[in-house]
Amino acid sequence: MNKGRRRERGTALPVVTAGLILMMTLLLVPMMLEGCGSKKEVEVPEKTVLDLWYYWDVPGPRRCLAQLVEEFNSQNQELEIRTRYVPDEDFRKTLALAVADDEIPDLAIVDSSDVQYYDSMGALQDVTDCVNEEEYLELALASCRKKDGGYLGLPLGVNCLVFYYNTDILARAHVKPPKTLEEFVEAAHVLTSDTVYGCAFPSLQSEESIYCFLPILWSRGGSLAQINTPESAEAFDVIRRLAVDGSLSVSSVNMTLTDITREFANERLAMVLAVSGSETLIREINPEINFQVAPIPNGSPSISVVGGEVLTVTSQDHAQEAEAFLHFMAEQEQVKVYTEALGYLSARQDVLDWQMAEDHSKRKYLSYLRTARTRSFTPYWPSVSLLVADAINQVILQEDPPDILEQLAENIRRAQGESQ
Repeated sequence: MNKGRRRERGTALPVVTAGLILMMTLLLVPMMLEGCGSKKEVEVPEKTVLDLWYYWDVPGPRRCLAQLVEEFNSQNQELEIRTRYVPDEDFRKTLALAVADDEIPDLAIVDSSDVQYYDSMGALQDVTDCVNEEEYLELALASCRKKDGGYLGLPLGVNCLVFYYNTDILARAHVKPPKTLEEFVEAAHVLTSDTVYGCAFPSLQSEESIYCFLPILWSRGGSLAQINTPESAEAFDVIRRLAVDGSLSVSSVNMTLTDITREFANERLAMVLAVSGSETLIREINPEINFQVAPIPNGSPSISVVGGEVLTVTSQDHAQEAEAFLHFMAEQEQVKVYTEALGYLSARQDVLDWQMAEDHSKRKYLSYLRTARTRSFTPYWPSVSLLVADAINQVILQEDPPDILEQLAENIRRAQGESQ
């Protein structure tokens, strides 16, 4: 009997234990599921996406921008930059329409001569806090300075127009590198053959046309303010003579400066005017080409024109977030990266000093820059630029009326009046 009882009690214990385990399991499983569910519900903070527009069409600068944007995005958990390429000849119009339609991007890289134009449309935000003016060249700051002394953008760098010539083509034709515009016209005529044009000149409806024309206009004593003068007529006559004798490629009317530089690299053009720093692109296309860089052959001293780009904040919706990218791009490390990739002379004095020490070949650009002039920084500049580009196009195609300069002068006056 006792043994029987012990066996009963002995068999009851496992039953009780199993029951407890079952009850604990039933209690714990929902808790475990709740815990797992809570982990799934943890949300990653949604990033603020910022749109950046640019117009660079050269592979090197585009790759550099993509790498910088990728680095910025990886460093920021709450911000993400997205880029959009807009062709240079369409950039002004596209951005202006975006402003009118209230679909403006957050950031834009713009030509330095267009800053005041975009500001007159109310498109640019004050970014004075992002610019340490003591670090930057006055030449670079001038284009983006507000009337009250603040700044509308971060200068990315400066360049100037220079003269490139193919030494082999000139040597075969026994032509010396020209020093004056008269010598340039004569050389272009001699160098033109069935396979090579003497030169090319952009006349698309973009800033590049007037950028290439201004050094010719200035060297003849002409100006946009007094375009209907004998001096200005001489400047247009240089283009006309090149077109009439076939030394200038007529197809260049549909080319950008990058297109023309590519034609030069492929040795289909003997001479070109192009932006400083184009050697990288030329060498990438044709490592075997022999060429030299020189001042624009328009007299002594040679007169060039200053160029460059500015990074701007174009929307007030995320202005503070967009300024984070400007601060990133203003850091010395980033400035060194993109000034080299874009062929710029740095807008920052300390980085410019570094460039001069690291690459002595860039010193010639600095010397050209000292005699270069700036374009007008006014709200009506883009209108004037397009009017001049249209006149150049007519001259190259030999469709210009006898009173073309009278018409141009009147159109420029009208553009100036409409902007006031």
